[in-house]
Amino acid sequence: MSDQKNEILRVKQVAHKMGISVSTVWCKVNPKNRRYDAAFPKPFKIADNATGWLASEVNNHIEKLASQRQGGGQ
Repeated sequence: MSDQKNEILRVKQVAHKMGISVSTVWCKVNPKNRRYDAAFPKPFKIADNATGWLASEVNNHIEKLASQRQGGGQ
């Protein structure tokens, strides 16, 4: 389980995990976009041309969305 905590996901993996498109992922992390979501996990640079997300943060975000759906966020 600790390996998953440190796992880095690339944008296509995040999009697949969230069930959204790659372009929507980029919209959700761009404050200038109307679809920006401040609660969405923040990406970080892993190389000059590579960006990643921590799998644990993406999973936590999914769990938070699910708990809101189930009435846990009321």
